[in-house]
Amino acid sequence: MGATYILDGVPLDHPAGCWRLKKGTKRRPLPGLRSVNLSVPGRAGDLPVLGLDHEATTLALALTIYPFTPSGVDGGAQQMEHNLEALGALLGTRHRLMALKWVTGTIVRVADVMVEAVSEPEYFPGAAIARLTAVVKVPGVYWRDEAGATWTGAVPGAGQIVTPLAGSTGPIVDAMLRITGPAVQPSASDVATGGTVAYTGTVQVGEHLLIDCGQLTAAIVTTDTWDQTGGMDVTGDINATGPGSAFRWLHLTPAMAVGDPHSRAVLVDATALGTSVASALAIRARRSYL
Repeated sequence: MGATYILDGVPLDHPAGCWRLKKGTKRRPLPGLRSVNLSVPGRAGDLPVLGLDHEATTLALALTIYPFTPSGVDGGAQQMEHNLEALGALLGTRHRLMALKWVTGTIVRVADVMVEAVSEPEYFPGAAIARLTAVVKVPGVYWRDEAGATWTGAVPGAGQIVTPLAGSTGPIVDAMLRITGPAVQPSASDVATGGTVAYTGTVQVGEHLLIDCGQLTAAIVTTDTWDQTGGMDVTGDINATGPGSAFRWLHLTPAMAVGDPHSRAVLVDATALGTSVASALAIRARRSYL
């Protein structure tokens, strides 16, 4: 089976043939950069500006609507109209983001999208079919794995490979970190960018420091959990540095092996004082893709 899309759980290549994506519908697009030009008098060209953010992407989904019922029976022009209404209801969602999956073989990528526009349906009465195009926007830019994974490493530890995130092509900006005590002033750093998130206090024996890099919150908990609810809020004791740290803590960024773009890994450094064999750093996250 070729590549296809699924919107909010509804296949855009309907199994009964109510509607199908037009052959040649594009693969999920690669994002461009939010460009910044910085020039200095007396110097040719522009100054290089690194670490630029990616722009949101859009994707056109061309669909043909057919006269088949959900059970696969040809219902003529009337059923085609019912199918068009059903598809219009799906594409007309405006009050929330929708989950769009891109599927090819065993590869599944998912992104939150919004439908920006839908073309006027083009009718072909003699064949009882219609065509339209929906334009969806990926405001968060990156596509993700459906489910997250958890990795556990050492504290302290340098150049540790976060194995579940291997193969990513985009930065992971919403990871959850869990540092298990004892650990005095623990920190975690992304090797590729040098970004760091650090706690200025102490994680005692039997405690866990939970850091939500996406929500910019941190809490100390005393149970084996990934939920900050009920924990002691220590958000004000977190220091974050590095690219984009004012808006997302610790951008976990894949680094490509020299000369081998198929080999991509996220590496982290962890530091702390007063550690023991019980001390650990765990990361829970989903891979990210351009």
